[in-house]
Amino acid sequence: MTLRVAVVGAGISGLSTHWFLEREARARGMALEVETWDPKPEPGGNVHTHSADGWRCEEAAESILNSRTETRALAEEIGLGDRIVQVSPLAKKRFLVWKGKLRAMGPSSALGSFPTWPAKLASLREPFVSRGPEDESVAAFGRRRLGAGLFEQIVDPMVTGIYAADPERLSVLSAFPRLKAMEARSGSLVRAMWAGRKARRDTPAERRAGSGSYSFAGGMSDLVHGLAAVLHGPLRRGEPVRSLERAGNRWLLRGATASGEFDHVVLAVPAHQLHDLAGLPDDLRADLESVPFNPVAVVGLGFRRDMVDHPLDGFGFLVPRLERRGILGTLFTSTLWPGVAPDGHVLLRMWDSGLHLAGNSWDGIGLNDCVAAALPRARMILG
Repeated sequence: MTLRVAVVGAGISGLSTHWFLEREARARGMALEVETWDPKPEPGGNVHTHSADGWRCEEAAESILNSRTETRALAEEIGLGDRIVQVSPLAKKRFLVWKGKLRAMGPSSALGSFPTWPAKLASLREPFVSRGPEDESVAAFGRRRLGAGLFEQIVDPMVTGIYAADPERLSVLSAFPRLKAMEARSGSLVRAMWAGRKARRDTPAERRAGSGSYSFAGGMSDLVHGLAAVLHGPLRRGEPVRSLERAGNRWLLRGATASGEFDHVVLAVPAHQLHDLAGLPDDLRADLESVPFNPVAVVGLGFRRDMVDHPLDGFGFLVPRLERRGILGTLFTSTLWPGVAPDGHVLLRMWDSGLHLAGNSWDGIGLNDCVAAALPRARMILG
């Protein structure tokens, strides 16, 4: 008997779920048919690379962290290993706006005027702060362990830059489980970091987690287009799903121009996009509608190099909310990646968000999470 599965959504979650379903079924000798449906004409969801006149700008994620291996392993498995491009070494240097000026971040900055001395002195009590509750907001965690000064000057812009979310409403256990684990294990972030450095020194180089990030020679679209190209089951592009109904032991899926019956359906789209999907149980619909999403606007700005005074010798800069600048940050994209701007020009990638909701990860951290969840999802469906 052939098992039929429909995946709704051709973003990185849907495409990787489709791939792992087919891969696992082949390995087990199972008869399987998988279809992926998506309303857009091109796969990738929010992962999309815009290229025109020598410029190349990402719509969402610009890179993927080396510290986790899920996405890289997938890319190499589907033949994209030779397309991987590591970020420039200059990415190690980062900036933050404070009182209208760019301040360099990093170990050396701790001895300078930023963060402010009151904030630095207040943070010295961190090793003596007691453990907190099982979960709390990122803001509460940051203030409790590091003090209000370091939270406002460092933690707040880092969190909003990564998650485009309000730290007052973002769960530290969900967004930064590693920090809660460090506190639980060592009672102090400082002690945990020292222990982590020792463990890293004692770990053979080939087994250490990488640092920095990577992209692909043609941008992030290489990943989603590469995935779409290796799928055996059809990718129904431009096919929005209208309804999902139970038909005996199967699911009846109806789209704009097609329909089909399936044993399993994977909804790999943001919860807010399911609002108009007919056939969902009312209690499930209420749960989905309660999931908050924060809109993020990304703008690519190109300039002649002689129009920008700053050396752009880093990853980019973040903006604390106290600065009230109207943006969350800017990446020095042409510093980080080759071939994204014409000769003699620079590309800056700026983003902003309303920050009125709890938010969701929109950059490279979320990509690894999506791929990591796809394999166990596929195995659960196949049994």
